[in-house]
Amino acid sequence: MNLIKNALVNIKGHKLRVIMALIWIIIGITLVILISSIGNGLKEEVNKAVNNVGPNKATINFESSNTYMDEFNIFLSPFAYKDLEELSFIEGVEKIGPSNSGIDENIIYSFDAYFDKKMTYIDVSPIKDESNISALFGRSFSLDDENRDVVMITLQNASELFDSPENAIGRGITIGGYIFEVIGVLDESVNMNEEVSDINYDDFYYMPTSYMPNKAFEKLSKQYDNTTEIYALDVVASKNYDVFEVTNKVIERLNELHPNIEGRYLAEDLSYQAEAQMYELESITSSINKVVILITFISLFVGGIGVMNVMYVSVMERQREIGIRRAIGAKPRSILIQFLIESVFITLIGGILGIIVGLITTKYIDNYLPFKSILNLNSILFASLTTILVGIIFGIVPAFKASKLDPIKAIYK
Repeated sequence: MNLIKNALVNIKGHKLRVIMALIWIIIGITLVILISSIGNGLKEEVNKAVNNVGPNKATINFESSNTYMDEFNIFLSPFAYKDLEELSFIEGVEKIGPSNSGIDENIIYSFDAYFDKKMTYIDVSPIKDESNISALFGRSFSLDDENRDVVMITLQNASELFDSPENAIGRGITIGGYIFEVIGVLDESVNMNEEVSDINYDDFYYMPTSYMPNKAFEKLSKQYDNTTEIYALDVVASKNYDVFEVTNKVIERLNELHPNIEGRYLAEDLSYQAEAQMYELESITSSINKVVILITFISLFVGGIGVMNVMYVSVMERQREIGIRRAIGAKPRSILIQFLIESVFITLIGGILGIIVGLITTKYIDNYLPFKSILNLNSILFASLTTILVGIIFGIVPAFKASKLDPIKAIYK
């Protein structure tokens, strides 16, 4: 208790010096918390993206040879549902299905309200074990929904059809003569199909995007003689098969099935692309982290110098006290420990304040990040140990000097 009391007296006697030292330590520890939280959140987000893609997965797209149509190639339909069964028997194909599809249909509320706005329905491929479509209200798809007539509609649709998104959950809508249960409401601004995100929507009639399971979509598409658009195919290669060799076989068969089509089929390895993006992102993050770590080091160094200065002044002002303690039997080691504890106590105050500021700053920055930062206990422990280390490193020299003072000279100085 006396050591803590002495540390508080020391801080009170050198307020300005202590505050200047603490400011730099607070900045350094805040950056430590910030870097670790954002880094953990980014790592988790990248891992989710890679896991969602899955191993040995590729997408087959179509590139039109018609320059005008190629500019709008997402509206082409060079794939047919009737091809899928035949393609699934190709050696090495574990799973194959539509990557994204669409259908325009007047939607009729199944009881008494007629809704005449066109909607686009995008199917959820059975290849995807988990849907990454998030629900604002209700829930997203699960594997149990694969054989059910369920649908997720947009916030706009829910408000126009049912007055509010909360009222939409569990209600029925009729699409193409089939009744679908609304299980969730999504935000179209968040779940906009990335493939069409570069389109200038001022040039097109806006069609909100909603989602349904692939099998329900296939059933609905039969009313249109299997002409429903499929924009791309997802292919999963079987174990021990090269995904590119398998997709090339699928492309060869597609060319045989559609010999007169103007354009070519292209394979894209999604797992490789996701990993490449992950490495690129990690490289950028690593460069940013190096700069921030340098700033953190400078901040802690300046703060440490400030603490050292405070402790040096304290030793000079308390020489008589040190001399008396040595004269009555205090060992140099106890003097050394006393001043080290005071130094660490000062840096710990800065560390605690830095952790608090770091938590507040991280929470604020979360509002501007595309992912949630993650703070774990290790980050807080690391920040605490860092402040203790700074206190020891920059307090050891003044403490050592205090422990080596001659008692007689110290008393009469």
